[in-house]
Formats: sequence, C-alpha cells, structure tokens
Amino acid sequence: MSVFSKLSLISRARKLELFNQIMSPAKDMKLLDVGAQINPNSHEEYQLIDTYPWKHNFAVVNISEEHISAIKKRYPEIKAVVCDACELPWPDKSFDVVYSNAVIEHVGSFERQKTMAAEIMRVGKRWYVTTPNRWFPFEFHMRLPLVTWLPGKSYLRIGNIISYNHLRGKYMFSGKRSDLRLMSAGELEKCFPSSKIIKQRVTFMAETLIAVGGDIADKCASYDQKGTKS
Repeated sequence: MSVFSKLSLISRARKLELFNQIMSPAKDMKLLDVGAQINPNSHEEYQLIDTYPWKHNFAVVNISEEHISAIKKRYPEIKAVVCDACELPWPDKSFDVVYSNAVIEHVGSFERQKTMAAEIMRVGKRWYVTTPNRWFPFEFHMRLPLVTWLPGKSYLRIGNIISYNHLRGKYMFSGKRSDLRLMSAGELEKCFPSSKIIKQRVTFMAETLIAVGGDIADKCASYDQKGTKS
C-alpha cells in the first residue's frame, strides 16, 4: 500500500470517528449519505455505509446507477436512490443526519456547490459534510504536488496533461479532471453559513475541511478547528 493510500485510510477513519463523536448516532435516527459508494470488489469497511449498524434507517443517493446497483446488491435493506445531489427527492427535515464525504467538490461550479449545500440543510436536521482542503500542498485526486496553489482552475489544466488513474494504479497522460472544483474553508463556510468548519489534519496541515451544523450546533461549539473537544 502506498503512503498516499495509508494517509487516505487514516484520514477516513478519523472522519468517521469524529462523526460518531459529534452525531452520536442511534438506531432510531434516520440518516442520508449523499454520494455514497462501495467498492464491489472489496469488503474492506472504510466507508460509513459499511460501518453504520442500522441499515434499515439508512438511505443513500448517488448520480451513478452503477454505484447504486452495487449498494443494493450488497445492502438490500438500505434505500438507495439514483439522483443529483443538488435535487434531493425528500421533504424538508426528512433525516436526522445528512452525511456526505468528499462529494461536494465534484458537483461542478460554486453555484452548484451552494445548491447542494442548501439541499443538504433543507432535508437534514443536522449535517456532516467533508471536502479536501484546496490549500493543502498535495492534491490527492491527481496525486500531484503544489498544483492547487496555482490561480483559478489552473490545476485542472495540469491534470488534463498528467494525472493519477486510481483504477489502473498509475500516472497517465491526457487525463480529464473537469469534474473537480476544490474548496477553501471560506467557500465551505459560505455554503454552510450556520455551521462549524473543522479543519482536520493527519500530517502537518489540514487535508480535510468538515462542515458540521444544524440542531447539533451547540455541541459543535465545543470542538476546536482540529476536531478535538475542548
């Protein structure tokens, strides 16, 4: 396993640990995972969908029919729906918790990111939304150093020349990264204005930004910017 994969697994485990600390999930709570997916070729439990014990109260959405089919096959008790994260098909406050891990950076423009955030806050009583920190000096999607420090979307132009292909496990030329718009802490706060923005780090600097809010806001206030309870 590469050092990048190890860091990713550590980060994911810490995000789940913090989620459980803050949200205190219980069997009677209804939870929505926006953008959930599983690896159909592996049963390693590194995602919330794998570790959450009360599948009967768990719903997921993904824009990909392939991902939803894989989820239904493995977890038939979960309500899995194909839909756009910017148009969630539920009434207001349908869920006690809405969770989304590293999805908002893939929905398109900043306006679409704000729309996704508004939908999450609309259907959820509380939310926990993570995204990579744009200003971390290494981009984990492309596995390239310093490119996100370039102005605007210059990092995507670099990614179109050379980028890491996770399916093939190697760097490739002539890639395509038009689906990626990384966010700063300030932008995430604009999307979730009433939320606590936690900067979570595994290395020397925060790799992950987490927006936590809703009716859990008072509890969030006791956590510092690194996700440590003060």
